[in-house]
Parts: sequence; C-alpha cells; structure tokens
Amino acid sequence: MTTLENPSNRRSRGYTLFEILLALGIIAILLGVAVPFAVEGFQKSPAQEIEEQIAQAVRSAREAALESGEGRRLGLDTRGLAGTGGLPSMELPEGWSLQVRRFTEDRFRKPARGEAWEFNGAGILEPLVLRISRAKEWFEISFDPLTGEVLRPDNG
Repeated sequence: MTTLENPSNRRSRGYTLFEILLALGIIAILLGVAVPFAVEGFQKSPAQEIEEQIAQAVRSAREAALESGEGRRLGLDTRGLAGTGGLPSMELPEGWSLQVRRFTEDRFRKPARGEAWEFNGAGILEPLVLRISRAKEWFEISFDPLTGEVLRPDNG
C-alpha cells in the first residue's frame, strides 16, 4: 500500500531560495542604515585633530630640549604655536583661536606679544593650560610637566 506523503509531516531539508534572498535583503538594509553611522563615529572631530597637532608640537619641543640639553621655546599666539630653532609650528584652522592660562593665573587670556612656552633642557615643560575656541565651542588641553603627555580627567 502506498501512502501519500503529507507536506506538513515532511521534514524541511533546507531553506528555499526565497527565504535566503529575504534574509540577504534584510541584512543589506541593516548595513545600509548602520554603515554611515559607524563611519561617522570613526572620523575625528576638528577639535581632536587640533589636539593631536598641538600634542605633536609639544612632543617635538620636549624631545629637542632633551636631545640638546638646552631649553626650547614654543611661541604662543592666538593663531597657534610658533616653533623656533627648527621646531615645527602649528597653526589653528580658520576661525579657531588660542588662549593661555599659566600656573599662577586664575583665568584664560590671549597670549601677549612675544610670549613663549618654555621647555627646559631636562625636558620639563612649564605648566600651563591651553584653551582652543571658536564661536561657542571650546576645549582645554593641559600637559604633564614631566612627560609632556596630554592630561585627561581619567589619567591625571
């Protein structure tokens, strides 16, 4: 006796082409929505780029002072840092300006004409805080006087 096979009793042997295409379509839509957000998250903000450039100028000045055993100076200007004696300069992008607050001062101010940031021959830098601003946006950068590394709330 032959029995007719009931489709509901039959075990599935795999996915249909339609099911596979449907799953791929859903994945493509999700990637299309998620990728722009992920890429945006990996791009650096202008403030992060400025901070990196300033940190590089500070490292260069500190290293030059350590190598020569002589003091080095970075000129301070509202438009950026002016390297002297072979040190690189760092100019802020259009619209950004620099203010400074020395260790003994209680508020930020524009750098005075000819004002400089001192790095002694042992690589110790004069403690100060830089404020970089444009319009209503600003951020502050301070450095460890012994290492020249950027100080963050979580590391000092």
